[in-house]
Formats: sequence, structure tokens, C-alpha cells
Amino acid sequence: MMTNPWKRAWIAGAMLLATLFAGKAEANDRFVFAWPSAINSGVAPLTFARDLGFFEAEGISLDVQVLTGSGVIIPQLLSGNIQAAYASLEPIVISRQPGKPNFPLRFIYNYMPRSIWEFAVLRDGPIQSLADMKGKTIGVLALSSGNLYMVRAMLQDAGVAWSDVKLQAVGTGVAAFEALRSGQIQALNLFDTAHVRLEQSGTAIRRLPVAPRFQELSSHGILVTDALLAAKPDLLARFGRALTKGNLACNANLEACIRSYWKAYPALRPSTGGEADNLRREVEVLGYRMKNLLHTTGTGQYGRFSDEDWITLVEALRVGGEVTRTDVPLASYFTNSLVPEFNRFDADQVAQAARAAR
Repeated sequence: MMTNPWKRAWIAGAMLLATLFAGKAEANDRFVFAWPSAINSGVAPLTFARDLGFFEAEGISLDVQVLTGSGVIIPQLLSGNIQAAYASLEPIVISRQPGKPNFPLRFIYNYMPRSIWEFAVLRDGPIQSLADMKGKTIGVLALSSGNLYMVRAMLQDAGVAWSDVKLQAVGTGVAAFEALRSGQIQALNLFDTAHVRLEQSGTAIRRLPVAPRFQELSSHGILVTDALLAAKPDLLARFGRALTKGNLACNANLEACIRSYWKAYPALRPSTGGEADNLRREVEVLGYRMKNLLHTTGTGQYGRFSDEDWITLVEALRVGGEVTRTDVPLASYFTNSLVPEFNRFDADQVAQAARAAR
């Protein structure tokens, strides 16, 4: 039997620490976050935040699950199977219209404060602006893509009627790129990182300028139920704060952020080419995305929506025939009530931790 008092004290201390850590682990809130597409480097800020302990510090155990389409995401939110989702804004606006389901959901975080959608054309081609799109065919992700309402409004603003263009669903990747190179389509309307990969494939492109009132608008946010917002605002605040830290950390050390992503999803690490070249390419893609993700429209506050985000979107949906009532209170779409909590941390400490990561 152990009688040495120092040994007894050591054991007691170890048991106390074990109890404390076990209690902390048990106290962590499981937070299921829906990602709306196949996993890609866009989740790197989340994996980096997890590796740097930002979620653990907030008492959160993060679980990222792929759920595609609002028809899947919304029921999962309403049932409580997931706590939040990265989602486009259009479905909630449409749901507030007469005769629509009026889902008890609200956006709490402006996740993509500058639109990720772009128009790309061949650099040596004749198209210089949206006004040149009359009679042309535009390649789009899918004919059901929610961003097409805004495309319609942008073209109309440039003097091009919706009936004056054709749409062709091209998806992303090689098929979409070849459609542009071969002349099947004259422009691509895909998201930012897809066009970076098009350039990396060797195709020189020009991104058509878009009026600031369209380009400077949010395209995606973090969606939650009204019930969770009312019952557990602190949980959502902690999640949003860890999320914000992760975004800033990733931007401060893109290479470590990509390595974190590869560590979390080893099957997605490129299996061909050199490590340095693969890292360079992924850093280029993610770095371009971060410019849109960290855009704060002059407020200096991450996660904040502006009224203009929603006013312009509602008008675009009206032009597209999806909205007839335009006087729905904007507060039914979003809240900025948690934004101060999302931003309550020392950004310098976050950047320091990020730069120390390898």
C-alpha cells in the first residue's frame, strides 16, 4: 500500500485534473453545422479553428455534415438534428411570401458578405461587360441555382433582357471549363474559386465588372431556427465567435490552414504532383475566397448584415417573379443581435496563434 504523502498528493491531484477535464469534455455542446456541398477547401477555416482550439475554448464540439439543398437542410434544422447551416439567402425570402411556408428560421451571421458569384469570359474574346451579353449563352451551375435571380437583375441593370440570353447548365470543373473554351457558351457564371481553378488549368479569363450594389451584397449566411436563437443565444454566440476566429486565423496563415484541411480530410489531399505545388495551388484558391469571406463593408464587424443586402435581394426576386410582397419586415429575415459577441476577442492573439501553426 502506498503511504508516501507526496505520492498520495500526486495521485489526488491527477484524479482532480482528470475529473476537471472529463467534466469539461462532457460539458462541451455538440454543434452540428451543415455544409451545402461536397467537402472542399472552403471548410479549411473550420478545421483550422478546431485544431487551434477555438471551438474547444468555447465549449463546443463541432461536427460538420454535408447536406445539399434547402429541401434537405430546412427540415433538418426544424427537427433539431442540426444547429446551423451555411445557406444561400433566397429560400427564406421566398418562404415569407403569401401562401408560402414561412419557416421559423433566421440568419444570424453574414458568412459571405461579398457575393462569390462572378461572370468569367475568355480574356481574348470580344465580351467586355454585361452589356455585351445580348444574344449570348451563359453557363451556370444549374438551372435551379438560387443566384440566377440576381443574375437576371444584373443583366436587366446592364440593359440586357432575360429573354436576350440563353442559359446552359454546365456544373463545375472540366466540363464547365471546356464549354467555355470550345465556344458552347460565351460566359461562365460560377463561384469565385471555380474561376480560379479555371485559370490554374491554363485558361486566361476576364471577370466582367459588376455594379457595386450587386457585388458588395451578401450571398450566404448562417441559418438557425428562431427556437434555438431564443433558447440558446449564448451557444450561437460562442459558435459564431469560434467561426470568426477561424476565418481570421486561416487568412493569417493560409498554408497551415490548408494543411489542417488535408489532415481532417486526408482523402482530399492531391495524390499527384509535388507537395509544394499542390499547396501553392490550394493557397491561391483559398486566398481568393477569403477576400469575399472577410469583407466587412466598412463596418469592421464580422457577421453583420446590412439592410441593403436584403432590400436588393427582395427586388431581384421581385424582378424574377418569385416575390410579390416587398414590405415584409427585414427583421424577419435576419438579426445582428449576436454580432458584438461574434467579434468579442483579441484579433492579434488569434493571428499570433495562427502564425505559430505549421
